[in-house]
Amino acid sequence: MTIPSFLERYFWDVDFKALNTERQSTFMIERILEKGDESAVQWLREAFNSDEISRVANSSKRLSPKSRNYWGLIYNLWSTQNQSILPRGGIWQR
Repeated sequence: MTIPSFLERYFWDVDFKALNTERQSTFMIERILEKGDESAVQWLREAFNSDEISRVANSSKRLSPKSRNYWGLIYNLWSTQNQSILPRGGIWQR
């Protein structure tokens, strides 16, 4: 799959021309979920299926808490299986 040139700004630290959507799908999804704008996310949704995007959003250690929360809400990920965003300790224990 050809990667549009407007996405090059999100992959400043790698050889953009060498990116491969099949071999580096997790990396690309993480980067766009974290840094992408509307057009980048629109391309992401066309290039990758919803299950793959939600899998990355649910399991990625590279997403910031803010991004993880946002995409978790978008993809309805917050269930008992995603414990990484739940607060630990303190007075508000479950």
